[in-house]
Amino acid sequence: MHWLEQLDVGALRFVNQTLSNRFFDVLMPFASGNRYFIPSVVIAGLLLLWKGGTRGRLCALMLALIVWPGDSFICNLIKHAVARPRPFLVFEDLHLLLGRGRSFSMPSSHAANWFAATMIFLVYYRRSWWFMLPLACLVSFSRVYCGVHYPSDVLAGAILGAGYAVAGMWLVNSLWQWTGRKWFPLW
Repeated sequence: MHWLEQLDVGALRFVNQTLSNRFFDVLMPFASGNRYFIPSVVIAGLLLLWKGGTRGRLCALMLALIVWPGDSFICNLIKHAVARPRPFLVFEDLHLLLGRGRSFSMPSSHAANWFAATMIFLVYYRRSWWFMLPLACLVSFSRVYCGVHYPSDVLAGAILGAGYAVAGMWLVNSLWQWTGRKWFPLW
């Protein structure tokens, strides 16, 4: 397994140091998190509820039921169980573009959230993949570029987020099939 760790560190150094340039130094911290994100999410959510019809409301409901609990419980539970230190705590020569977070590194919650949201949008809006998947990949790449995650953290977060999104949608659908007909026969 030592070779896998070396591959992970080598990929981190390649993305963080070799690919370093002025354009990415501005773009990647912005992609990783900015002050416009929360207002954009609120506006997008309101648009889904207002203009999206039943499909939009269901999509917004699935996002609320899956992304927040997945981040708060699943990702944080795994982060504390694995307790992997962030790369900037291990390597002093990294090109660090973001603040020093206090949480652990594995898995990347940013990647998990974006890939979970991408899977949910893919179910309700099939053509959303052309903008959601590139955004999820950009945010995930930015976490490595900014020096706050290893590539394996991002990969684990992406797989985890997509997985719990699919599992959550399956669970909600199964519960609805079982109870919805009994309690809400007109729906």
